[in-house]
Amino acid sequence: MIKYCANLLSALLLVLTACASDVSQPDVGGGQGEPGDLSSYFISPALCADEEGPECASLRLGDPHLTTTSPARGKLFACSGGNPNAPGSDQTRITWIDWAAGTWNLLTKPFLPSGSFSPGEGVARVSESDDVRSVVINNLPVDEKIGDWPMTKYPELSAIDRNPGVPAARSFTFNIPIEPVVNETPFCTSLGAIGVTLNGVVLYNAVDARGNDAVAHEIVDEFGGHPAMSDYHYHFLPERLDSAPMADGHSGLVGFIRDGFGLYGYDGSGGLELTNADLDECHGHDHAPMGYHYHATIEYPYTIGCFRGDPEPAFLASTLASESGADADVVPEVDTQAVLPFLERMISHHLQALELTALVPDRSDRVGVRQIAERMRIAQAEEIRLMEYWLQNEISSGVIGDSGEVEPVGMPGMLSPERMQRLRGLEGREFDRLFLRSMVEHHQGAVRMAGALLQRVGPAARGSSIDWFVLHLEAEQAFEVKRMLHMLDDVSS
Repeated sequence: MIKYCANLLSALLLVLTACASDVSQPDVGGGQGEPGDLSSYFISPALCADEEGPECASLRLGDPHLTTTSPARGKLFACSGGNPNAPGSDQTRITWIDWAAGTWNLLTKPFLPSGSFSPGEGVARVSESDDVRSVVINNLPVDEKIGDWPMTKYPELSAIDRNPGVPAARSFTFNIPIEPVVNETPFCTSLGAIGVTLNGVVLYNAVDARGNDAVAHEIVDEFGGHPAMSDYHYHFLPERLDSAPMADGHSGLVGFIRDGFGLYGYDGSGGLELTNADLDECHGHDHAPMGYHYHATIEYPYTIGCFRGDPEPAFLASTLASESGADADVVPEVDTQAVLPFLERMISHHLQALELTALVPDRSDRVGVRQIAERMRIAQAEEIRLMEYWLQNEISSGVIGDSGEVEPVGMPGMLSPERMQRLRGLEGREFDRLFLRSMVEHHQGAVRMAGALLQRVGPAARGSSIDWFVLHLEAEQAFEVKRMLHMLDDVSS
């Protein structure tokens, strides 16, 4: 988790940690206002016109292939799942997914057409200094290929996907390592930005806020993107960006993933279209002269399945672009006297959560309890990494600021040594009951801490990385509390 992901995800406050579930078949058809003829919104990609690669009329639906436990080829390894109650498409109106077969037809899915909408010129600049590569964008397509947003102008489409967003310029700077290192253990991906295209638009991973296959479920424009509020983004690589092959037919560079490794187009050496079977669990491979790199495919997870390198070194500063020509590198100001103690306390709070989750494998036999503990372990460990980086680098260098003197504040929800010792002595149902009850109290305390900071930093911090982080933490832990209360009812019955 890093700063640029934080800024983009401020628009996605419903990114929560629900467990990815198997695909279920929704009730479809027979209702009032059934979808009419959508054929005028269909597209015919060149990728679908040849004999190579996956069959576009029966692409594998990615919904059941989201994992929060470990990476695997053809899956998306995410730090957290989705929230099934988040806004999204109306599944009862989706006609291009075969729920029983677990496939979807790209050729009969509608796409928002082009029209008169024009948000302005796109910006994409790449520069290098020492060991850092900087990619500066304003998140609008450089080639000016964008759909006719807002989608509310097209009732047939907005009846399926009620996305009200309108793309707008927002300046970002990605600073990524020029020579990234392959990590022995892959890193999970977070919802939101995973990288950036050379066309000046950010890449999100393969899922929507519900944890479903975003390319299959959501309506995007015929150029491959759609907005989250005002943040335009791609979930897959628009085919037109893969237009400059190398001498041997291998696709050229189309962007960078936030760990620093390059993203290349759909074709490997010899110009042959790649599939998941050609790539590793992170959706990449290693060969000369590029070394390790990722590839796009037309099948889930589309761009990457996990981070092969360390995503921690990548940072992004973001501000809304203004018509007055304000400095695009200015980060929204934060009440820095509140940030430092909050981060220090929240790290301690998260560390106790890790202590709690470490007790589960040897004491609980319930699959649900073990799964939620593992998800919390992954998510909170990643959040600790982010907060520690901020403390060690950005606060000390003035990016977030120096805190000064702040009155001490407690940490609600922290468990007493006596409670911890009691948990260590329990197992089975008794352990599950006390663990869930304790973790609910712990999460509720974190939510109160987050809410208190939001009140203190105020609207001036809107759009900053700390604003996103606190909102994300508040929403995520509040949702986990609901899930654990439901589990607690089952354990207690």
